[in-house]
Amino acid sequence: MNKLSRRIRSGMMVAVGMMVTALHADAASSFTLAESLEAHTSLQLRANNLVVPASGRYAAWIEGSRLMIAFAPDFRPRELLATQDGGTLNAAYASPDNVTLYYTRGSATPAFGPYQANDTREFWRVDVTNGRSERLATGSDVPEGAPVFAPDGGSFATVRGPMVYEYRVDGTRLSRRPMLENNAEHYAAQKLTSLTYSPDGRRLAYVSWRRAAQSYVAILDVATGKARYLQPGIFRDQSPVWSPDGREVAFVRMPGNWSREYRFSPRKQGAPWSLLVAAADSDAVRTLWQADAGIGSVFEPFGIGSWMEPNAEVTQLRWTSTGAIVFPWEKTGWVSAYAIGAKGGAPKPLMTGKGEVTLPVVSGDGRSILFASNVDDSARLHVWRAPLNGGKAERLTSGGVEHSPMELAGGVVAYLSNDKGRIPNRHMLLTTKAQARPLGAYSQVSTRTAQVWEQFVDTDVVPVKAADGVVSQQLIFWPRSPAPKSGYPVIISSKGGPEGRVSPGNGVYTALGQYAASRGYVFVEMNYRGGTGDGIEYRLPEGRGATGGSEVKDIEALVLYLRGLSDVDAKRIGIMGGSYGGFIVSLALSRLPQYFAAGAHMSGVGDWVGEMKLDQRDEGWPSAPPDLIRLSERVQIEDLAFRSSSVADIEAWRAPTLITMGELDRSGHMEGIIDLGYRLLEQGTHVEFSIAPEAGHVGPRARPMDKVFDFFERTLRGE
Repeated sequence: MNKLSRRIRSGMMVAVGMMVTALHADAASSFTLAESLEAHTSLQLRANNLVVPASGRYAAWIEGSRLMIAFAPDFRPRELLATQDGGTLNAAYASPDNVTLYYTRGSATPAFGPYQANDTREFWRVDVTNGRSERLATGSDVPEGAPVFAPDGGSFATVRGPMVYEYRVDGTRLSRRPMLENNAEHYAAQKLTSLTYSPDGRRLAYVSWRRAAQSYVAILDVATGKARYLQPGIFRDQSPVWSPDGREVAFVRMPGNWSREYRFSPRKQGAPWSLLVAAADSDAVRTLWQADAGIGSVFEPFGIGSWMEPNAEVTQLRWTSTGAIVFPWEKTGWVSAYAIGAKGGAPKPLMTGKGEVTLPVVSGDGRSILFASNVDDSARLHVWRAPLNGGKAERLTSGGVEHSPMELAGGVVAYLSNDKGRIPNRHMLLTTKAQARPLGAYSQVSTRTAQVWEQFVDTDVVPVKAADGVVSQQLIFWPRSPAPKSGYPVIISSKGGPEGRVSPGNGVYTALGQYAASRGYVFVEMNYRGGTGDGIEYRLPEGRGATGGSEVKDIEALVLYLRGLSDVDAKRIGIMGGSYGGFIVSLALSRLPQYFAAGAHMSGVGDWVGEMKLDQRDEGWPSAPPDLIRLSERVQIEDLAFRSSSVADIEAWRAPTLITMGELDRSGHMEGIIDLGYRLLEQGTHVEFSIAPEAGHVGPRARPMDKVFDFFERTLRGE
């Protein structure tokens, strides 16, 4: 079967066990793993890398040590400034005054023993009209987090702990003042999120997350520091948004029994959530709308970016200048965008079909929204525009994976895109004539990196159906070199999460995958049930994680599909993954030992009972079954969690294993790695360890790709 046939195969449902022959063009590996990693990080582009003022007058972004800018109407890129020492910039922020950009650089390391802390952080502003820049703050005086600007751009607010601070620029000095008065009603706040100024800048709405896991929406008077909570209760109130005239605030109210919640609590249905509207100048609060019972009764946020990962701390509502409130709803089993009038009525869907919608942005005229969706192409995101007047949504992009749209002046749309998973994400511009072109000079991309991009292979997408009918989209990198007589060895990689999804060019281990393909491996980036973007039944499957480990069905379906290919060596299949992906590795090696020759377990889970307790200790979130529930119920939950873990089937785990871990990891836990490693050593399983005392949950020390690849070379190829 030629490459064209393979692409045809990847576009249809694949029956497990199907026999396929594949021929590949000759191509020797001509780039190193380090070069592949560099080629995938060289652009360093993420959805929040592009900054645009509300007017859309310009777009700015960071390219290493340079701050680039492009002005309307043609948006041709040019350098605004470059650091004198060549040091990289961290982040940029656009003031609504259309003239000022702020940016940060540097980092901080804590004091240790006799060594003083080293804080090189700096906070700068630059005039976009002439490139003149000034340093405003250094070290601990640098504002924490992203600034939230007042409408006139004269000040901005940030959060540090349970306090809101206002910053103003006085000449070349940055001044700071606390905005909340010293009042006992604020003392139970654990954190503050979702800051948003009223249109006149006199008030600030925010969410106060409380000690008992509920949250309140509050309105802060900027001048006096007095805050007023909007009908506080036992709910999670979140996502405040101001009406265009500043007279009202809409927000989401989520009921929930937070005192009994733990990591794997069922969340498909419950007491319905609602949209509330509060008056800015009085205690009046009204219910605008309430979700129906059943599917969609539990609030699920929009996904963000290519990963489509939900984040409830990001404001989910949009109140447009035309009077519509846009919100997410999972009524059909898929997260989509709906609109409702500010006076109520029945909400109307803005997008239909099997697929989900990412966090939308409102057009400048307030008549439509822009978003990314995988409707009509379940494995890939594309940019769409949906009118708010009831018209049909229009797909604006195609060809690769396109997401994170932003509207610029003149109706021009900027978004992130990659080409069939080969070249990393680039900012693109879509003009009103539907012509797309790159936004950016990418001047710091070396000639060598561009050469490596040319040698990368396209990513095939193969839908694979498990025995229970669940379909997962799997990403496959095929070598260009001919298959050896015994077939290609295979490395399967598993993302963490389980929320989120991998798609072409937006994977976790894509750089390693491209290098492995150049060395004659078939490399797979695996999706599995529990991920986002494929509906509620996929995101919240029966028996997931500590309630049964049902993800093993997706692992088996994938490995049976691969074993059914005539150009794959069924005896040389390895698997790797980190965090929740490490749990996937442990499931594969303990429950499906007959299929795997080796595995790399990175900062993963071996025993859910210990993992959930350690999550609670180290991260402070309700992961373990709470003490407030009956002991007998906790025992049942923990018993099922143990039986769902790899340690329950540890005797079957015989494949050689590499375990990696950063000792400072607070999302994974060293105690769990010690327990898993010792159990394997005790029974005689070959185990290698790579423990990084200075590393955290991610990064090249915690997850050393060179050691992982070397391990598979030795265990799958005997080299």
